[in-house]
Amino acid sequence: MVDDLLMGNKLYLEPMKEKTYPLLVNWLSDSNIIKFLDSSECYLSLEQIKEIYSIDDQKNKLFTIVEKNLDQSIGICGLQKIDWNKKNAFLRIIIGNTNFWDGKTALESEKLLLKFAFTVLELNKVYSIINVNNVGQSMLVQRLGMQKDGISRNHYIQHGKYVDANLYSILSNEFKDY
Repeated sequence: MVDDLLMGNKLYLEPMKEKTYPLLVNWLSDSNIIKFLDSSECYLSLEQIKEIYSIDDQKNKLFTIVEKNLDQSIGICGLQKIDWNKKNAFLRIIIGNTNFWDGKTALESEKLLLKFAFTVLELNKVYSIINVNNVGQSMLVQRLGMQKDGISRNHYIQHGKYVDANLYSILSNEFKDY
C-alpha cells in the first residue's frame, strides 16, 4: 500500500478511499471553502459526491491529501475526465482544512500530482479551469508552469449568476519537477 503513496516534504497523497466521502460532504457544504466553485458542485448528498468523485471510474485518479505530522486528511486532489486516447486530464484540488490555505499545501500537492500525471500515467497535457475571482489558484498554477489558454465565458454559476473561468494547461515537456 505504501507504493501507492505520493510522498512530498510536508504531506503525502494517498489514493482516495470511501472514508474520504463524508469529509467531502462537509467541505462542499462550507461556504468559505466553496466560494469559488460552481453551484452544481456544492451542497451535495453523499450519493452525488460518490458519483462526481468516483474512485471506481478509470477516468479519475483521486487522492486524499494527508499532512504528515498530524497524519490528518486535509483535502483532496486528483485528475478527472482522463482521456486515455488524447492523454489529457482535468486537475482538481480542494483544500478542506482552511488551516492549510497557505498556498504551500496546494503547491506541493499539485506538483506531486503533475509528476504522477506525466511520469506514471504518461499523460501529455493537464488542464485546469479556475474561477476568474480565484486569483490565488490562478497564480499557483502559473508557478507550476501552466500557461493561460484563454477564458471560458459564463462557465460557472454562483449564487444564480454566471462567472467566467480562466483556462490553464501544461504539457508534459513543459513540466519541471523542481
